[in-house]
Amino acid sequence: MTILKILFLVAFIGGLVLAVFAMLHGVEYARRRRNQSRAPSPFFNLPTVAAFAIGFGAVGYPLASRTILPAWGIVLIAIGGGALAITGMITLLAQWALRGLPAPFSSEDQEIQGTLAVVTRDITAGREGEISYEHLGKHQVAVARSLGATAITSGSEVVIDRIEEGIAFVEEWTVVEQRL
Repeated sequence: MTILKILFLVAFIGGLVLAVFAMLHGVEYARRRRNQSRAPSPFFNLPTVAAFAIGFGAVGYPLASRTILPAWGIVLIAIGGGALAITGMITLLAQWALRGLPAPFSSEDQEIQGTLAVVTRDITAGREGEISYEHLGKHQVAVARSLGATAITSGSEVVIDRIEEGIAFVEEWTVVEQRL
């Protein structure tokens, strides 16, 4: 049973470390993905692995240290605890992330949100400019407006916040980077 206790403690602590890593480096990590033409898996990603490990360890350790259940029973119950943790995490994130969105929400707009782009025509407070970016491996060009009242010069890196009626609303990367 000592080996099981150690396994559950390692899983729990490892899950916490993965969760903190995903929280701190999620945006930067997604930006460096090798194959950005494919959308990330909604079920097999860093936060779900972390949730499983935390649930597995949190359920398994007390069972291994305080019950006389057989080892196979403890492992099965711990796997069930990990599965419940994944379910709870996915449900919570889905409700949090999709809260307040209008019903006709395009999945393509969701994929573009947070994409890094380059200003190709100056954006001023009174005039729309133009940006270029890559989406699903293809070069795209879009009309753009600044989220703030500041002008953004050609060649600046920006992050796409949203697209409404064919117009991309962007914010300078340096401003976004400061918030991270």
